[in-house]
Amino acid sequence: MTDNLKEALYTKVPLRFSEDGKYKILMVSDIHGGKGYAAEKTAAALKALIDTHKPDLVLLGGDVAGPGYIHIETQEELKNMLDPLVAPMEEAGIPWAHVYGNHDDNYGLDNKDHQPIYEAYPHCVSKAGPEDISGVGNYVLPVYDAKGEKILFNVFGFDSHHSVPEMKKQFNLPEETRFFHATNCADGDYDGVHFDQVMWYYQTSVEMEQHNGAKIPAMAYMHIPVPELAYGAVDRTKFRYKGIQGENVACAIVNNGLVGAALQRGDIKAMCFGHDHDNDFRMEYAGIELSYDGFLSYHASHDDARRGGRIFEIDAADPWNIKSYLVRVRDILGEAGDSKSLVNQ
Repeated sequence: MTDNLKEALYTKVPLRFSEDGKYKILMVSDIHGGKGYAAEKTAAALKALIDTHKPDLVLLGGDVAGPGYIHIETQEELKNMLDPLVAPMEEAGIPWAHVYGNHDDNYGLDNKDHQPIYEAYPHCVSKAGPEDISGVGNYVLPVYDAKGEKILFNVFGFDSHHSVPEMKKQFNLPEETRFFHATNCADGDYDGVHFDQVMWYYQTSVEMEQHNGAKIPAMAYMHIPVPELAYGAVDRTKFRYKGIQGENVACAIVNNGLVGAALQRGDIKAMCFGHDHDNDFRMEYAGIELSYDGFLSYHASHDDARRGGRIFEIDAADPWNIKSYLVRVRDILGEAGDSKSLVNQ
């Protein structure tokens, strides 16, 4: 067994389907927490989603911290922000994981310094991931059957990095290097999953299939969307589009082939993203559902009607058929879950 496979098979807390063969995942993102953010209101919103929908796993899809005047500068500040936020999962004994967004380390605290704070929580199952590939927090979470004998589902997490200027530094590209903005992509220069991460995913998927004796259905989550989400939203009738697009897709400016690799491997059937607060749509691209999860911030966006997350339901009888739908804070808390009292802060 390779070191990569050993790492892939490990989770601090075992993840298993229920006795009735069900598994439910809640993904939320863009909390934008830190000094000065609406801590109590945000934690209450997350707790309401958890108490109502009772997920078996919670995914935090990046931009947990920052930006602007709300920010994290030290590990102590990060822990002080996370303690009440993740209390609903920790107190209920629900495993949870995270990936990083483009704002988490905006104020100088590197994501490598974030990681041990996250992993110190008893029910956090995030992993730092391989040190020889790009980013922090590239990992897979295997979900076993109720007896813990066979892997029925995988959750891949990816670091989607920051921006093109940061990418230029990493790849030693001249400052004047320019990239093409595809139709329906936002003008922002956003990075995304890198090619070495795609290779890691592909090899890990192969090794896990060989270990399991069968291909394993999977989903992936990351912060910055893949370009295919922007391509497909241009011609919605072809891709079973559903939801709202309130802004151009702020996708990765370079397509490093994650969707292509997933198509060839044939295991990832859903990819979910955060990042764009005014988008909550989903679509199907070559048999893979591409979707947004919904934002949870009370400061970076004030669209009270859409604040929430996305649920993924997997049935052990047919784990290839992933069901997903949006859930809203307002539907649970009513106006008490709105940001009215915070708009002038």
